[in-house]
Amino acid sequence: MRSFRTGKIPIDVLVRNVFRYKGAHNRSVILSSSVGEDAALISLGKDVLVLKTDPVTGTASDIGWLAVHVNANDVACRGAKPRWFLCDLLLPERSTSGMVDTIMRQIDSAAKSVDVAVVGGHSEVTPGLRRPIVIGYMVGVVPRKRFVTSHAARLGDRIIMTKSVGIEGTAVLASDFAPRLRPRIGAKLLREAKGLRAMISVVDDAQIAMRAGGVRAMHDPTEGGLLQGVWELAEASKVGLVVHESRIAIRPETRQVCSALRVNPLRLMSSGCLLIAADRLKSDGILRKLRMHGIPASVIGTVSARRSGRKLVRSDGTVTEIGPSERDEVYRVIERYRAG
Repeated sequence: MRSFRTGKIPIDVLVRNVFRYKGAHNRSVILSSSVGEDAALISLGKDVLVLKTDPVTGTASDIGWLAVHVNANDVACRGAKPRWFLCDLLLPERSTSGMVDTIMRQIDSAAKSVDVAVVGGHSEVTPGLRRPIVIGYMVGVVPRKRFVTSHAARLGDRIIMTKSVGIEGTAVLASDFAPRLRPRIGAKLLREAKGLRAMISVVDDAQIAMRAGGVRAMHDPTEGGLLQGVWELAEASKVGLVVHESRIAIRPETRQVCSALRVNPLRLMSSGCLLIAADRLKSDGILRKLRMHGIPASVIGTVSARRSGRKLVRSDGTVTEIGPSERDEVYRVIERYRAG
């Protein structure tokens, strides 16, 4: 029988063995799990409830902070305001109250930064764990006529990317592999790379884009990085696309960390970067509003017909097909150095 490595379950297994099991039919469900759709939508009459859950498993650093933001981001990608957060704390044996306090302080700080209430959850010491795991649950609300999905991109839409790629992955690698990185990139750049954790939220990015108008679809590229994110957006919308590598912003910290650890920044966890499929006539207005609020943004590609495929135009002019990622680069690094 097929076995898996660390990271997300392969797409074909999700489709065949996960997504088809939906329990009882319920007419209030507007949208449930599918490829590229990361938060559920439930009808509440004039409003829509947005539900999201995601764990933090690829790092032991800042897991409370990350748990809040990675879940809030997917709620925000529905055009909703994140409102309430719950979490499960799964702790290794011999954990201490100090560890619990550290994680909960991170959760509290992150929740306050996006105006979210922490309302419940569960905690336990779990046998077999080597480090703590936080499983987050975020709930938001959006007016029924205002919600956004990942499957509404249309032919000719512009693909807008905010900030830069690999923000989350850079911060994770800088924190978890600091002893290996410090002699290669220097203490100053290492601190700056760790500091990218402050940029992980896309709640403001999404809300500003929504107010500008012209948003067709939004998606938060997480595991598998930008290329996985654009592939998921295209797959959900049943479209093709062309993305230009030369237009993709990569921060110096990310370039240096990726070079030192032999990592592809385009396949590195990218929470903090928002993908927006926008009406081509209104994309300039979205860019202008984002930049007015100090959020860097650029058009990195265009939606095309599905039959044309999903293409990456490299900086040297060569063209490659964008397919689903086998696994995120963070897990490759963990596996490489664990083996070494």
